[in-house]
Amino acid sequence: MRLKLVDSHLILALCALFTSQYVFADHPGEGSLSLAPLIAEAESQNLELQQAEASLRSTRSRARAALGRYLPSLSLEGGPLLTRFANEATSGTAYYGKIDWNLYRGGADRYSFDSFKIRESLEERKYASVKAKVGRDVGRIYYELLFLLESKALKEKAIELNQEQLALAKRKKTSGFISGADVIEFELRETTLNSDLQMLNQQLIEQSRQLSVVLGRKDSNSVITVKGHLKKVRPVIAKENFMRQLDERSLEIATAKSEIELTKNERASIQSRYLPSLDLEARYGKIAVDERVLPGTNNYAVFLKLSVPIFSGLETLNESRAISSSLAARNAAAAQAVLAARANAENLFSLLKTISDRISLEEKTLPKSEVYYRTTLDEYRRGVKNSPDMVGASERLLDARIRNLEFRRDFFLAELKLYDLISDAPIP
Repeated sequence: MRLKLVDSHLILALCALFTSQYVFADHPGEGSLSLAPLIAEAESQNLELQQAEASLRSTRSRARAALGRYLPSLSLEGGPLLTRFANEATSGTAYYGKIDWNLYRGGADRYSFDSFKIRESLEERKYASVKAKVGRDVGRIYYELLFLLESKALKEKAIELNQEQLALAKRKKTSGFISGADVIEFELRETTLNSDLQMLNQQLIEQSRQLSVVLGRKDSNSVITVKGHLKKVRPVIAKENFMRQLDERSLEIATAKSEIELTKNERASIQSRYLPSLDLEARYGKIAVDERVLPGTNNYAVFLKLSVPIFSGLETLNESRAISSSLAARNAAAAQAVLAARANAENLFSLLKTISDRISLEEKTLPKSEVYYRTTLDEYRRGVKNSPDMVGASERLLDARIRNLEFRRDFFLAELKLYDLISDAPIP
């Protein structure tokens, strides 16, 4: 009986150790990589971010290239010339410098340049959005890894405690207090816990591989152990403030508005074809005139050309009508983007409140599960409860702890989804 009493006290001590720790207490699987250095690594090596940066550079270069339309073009022209008219043959070599300069084209160049600037501004927002998204992607995997690591620690502690309970059950069976079925209860639970542990290890490998991709690491076969805990959730950002930011910083809304401006510029550029154009052409050197090269010194010619469009086969009219219809579609798309973003935000705010409420309820339930577990263990030691009762109490406590972790993880993931809506927002 003294041995049984010592074993029972050992179980109670292990139980106290297991139940007194917070859900986010230190665990053996905790690593050294916190969230901030992981985000910094991703920002320096992420391939998606590098692609966005290259696209931004390309768009900036195109915008600078559009400035060339305001400047004259300079070229050198020339070549041998041989003609024969009736009985008169002439030959010579023409070579001269030439300047072509469009002075006015109905404003088409300005609309084109404005369109390039709009695309450049949008590309800058896309780059900022991708950079923020990479940080949030790291955060998503980081919180998943925290959940898996802490769940694994809880499962391992549960296995350790179940093994002690199994040893006690075997001693009780040897003494004739319980049957073999009671022992099997603990053996079955150990099998289930080990199976769960294997799945957690597999999920750790999968999440680590995903994190390696986001970090731009070539080696994705090792488990990445992160540092930190799923601590108590923080207050949610004020909805009114968030909604104001949403209209200003949502990439979807900004893209839709940019498409409207681009379409307006395209329409104005088409309509500019109704207006006259003015070009300046100048030549200097050995100029060919009337299929002959004038001998002697260098000559020059300056030509100011005015072109007035009269009829384009209704091409300009039909294109203008088409672009006007496209503009109406762009306006509808922008309005739809605003409605969709606001609806998603409302849903996520509602989800965050629901998760917060559930966490509050779980935090009230968890101490009761601990008390129930300790009470059942004490009664099991005294022979009042049997093995199924003990296994049930153990499962209830473990489920309560893991469910608490799940709600905390889900809160952080929902919060990141909320910040996805304003695109360039860094991880909170």
